[in-house]
Amino acid sequence: MQAWVQEKFGGPLTLKAVEDPTPGPGEVVLQVEAVGLNFADHLLRLGAYLARLHPPFIPGMEVVGRVGERRYAALIGQGGLAERVAVPEAALLPVPEGLSPEEAAAYPVSFLTAYLALRRAGARPGESVLVQAAAGALGTAAVQVAKALGLKVVAAASRPEKLALPERLGADLTAPYEELPERVKALGGVDLVLEVRGKAIEESLTLLKPKGRLVYIGAAEGEVVPIPPLKLMRKNLAVVGFWLAPLMGERPLVEEALGFLLPRLGKELKPVVGRVFPFAEAEAAFQALLDRSHTGKIVVRL
Repeated sequence: MQAWVQEKFGGPLTLKAVEDPTPGPGEVVLQVEAVGLNFADHLLRLGAYLARLHPPFIPGMEVVGRVGERRYAALIGQGGLAERVAVPEAALLPVPEGLSPEEAAAYPVSFLTAYLALRRAGARPGESVLVQAAAGALGTAAVQVAKALGLKVVAAASRPEKLALPERLGADLTAPYEELPERVKALGGVDLVLEVRGKAIEESLTLLKPKGRLVYIGAAEGEVVPIPPLKLMRKNLAVVGFWLAPLMGERPLVEEALGFLLPRLGKELKPVVGRVFPFAEAEAAFQALLDRSHTGKIVVRL
């Protein structure tokens, strides 16, 4: 079969013929239809992700495909950018009727992260949440999930032209980053922040109300800034770390999230697909992932 292989950290992908996967005990072979790309995939290719692999490996942790006649999504550590991949049966996720393979590839990471991060923060109906990078894959999911949970949403993005998308998805207030502090302070602050920028964390803490909570999901802008403890103490703030991968092993938690998400996906919750690339253009898809003008989920289609 054909697969894209990362042969060294920071190097280009190589399209190669590799052996078909042999499923182990409790595994099935997924015939891959689509792969959703995540910033985590980019970090994995650089050797900078929380879980580090040693090359050579096949990137791609969010896949959609068929086992027999049934379509499933799956979150795996690696291996998605291939024609077939062996997946633990326990890792298979249902795909709601009516979702295309591209839409299905845009749901697992983003919507599970959005729901579980808000749950981890103890979000309550009527509270307000700041969603950063609100036109991206996670941001568009977080805006919709937050509204479905009864939250008021402040959506922020790097460029003003990106804000029409989260506004269409139900955001109550939108602002480009440079106007964000003034707009949020005029509201009296927010109860929650979903932090994905990283370098703006001190600013994010100033935007929280007393007893506010910040969920640290990532540092997509490439700079990890120390968290000042005194800022937390002054307003009794809380900072919570979030990494989806280990939580996927907690079945009751995953079942709760799927119980909320699956009946709504394709209805009030709509995965936003950005650019779709053919399998032969996987490297171009990664370049699009890093282009700050993109919106929604970047998908590679087989």
